[in-house]
Amino acid sequence: MSTSNFIARYERLPLEWVRRGDFEHGAEVVVSRSVNADRNRIFQALTLPEYIDAWFAAPGSVPGSTSVTMGPDSFVVSYRLLDGGEERFLGSYKVLRRGKVQFAWRRDTFNETSSLVKIRLQGDFGRTTVHVTHLGLDASEQAHYSKLWEASLERLASLF
Repeated sequence: MSTSNFIARYERLPLEWVRRGDFEHGAEVVVSRSVNADRNRIFQALTLPEYIDAWFAAPGSVPGSTSVTMGPDSFVVSYRLLDGGEERFLGSYKVLRRGKVQFAWRRDTFNETSSLVKIRLQGDFGRTTVHVTHLGLDASEQAHYSKLWEASLERLASLF
């Protein structure tokens, strides 16, 4: 199945995920990182597919294997794993304003519940602090997502 068909198949699901109101009842991950760039540049890096694959760093993934495909208010992040498998994340994003982005986030399995990623950008002209809060996780996933966001923000900071 092509990735564009994959997005079309799921484009209505993310809206249902966002309506789910119990994100605060699961485990959460909070990660922050200071980046030597202004908020506009960071915002573009976080929301444009050609930049997301440069900073996204999932634990156990093959470096350089990440691809991002955007649909109408949705996205698919896919990457190869070191063990030969492949993993995908589906999401729906909402830009609250230039300093805040929110994603409904779900692995490409129907067994997993959705979670919510909130990204807040704070800073002045040359330096921005990126705050990521990932809510609604199963406790068993907390360590995985902590590593994912720490590595991703480290890679984002290295780009600037």
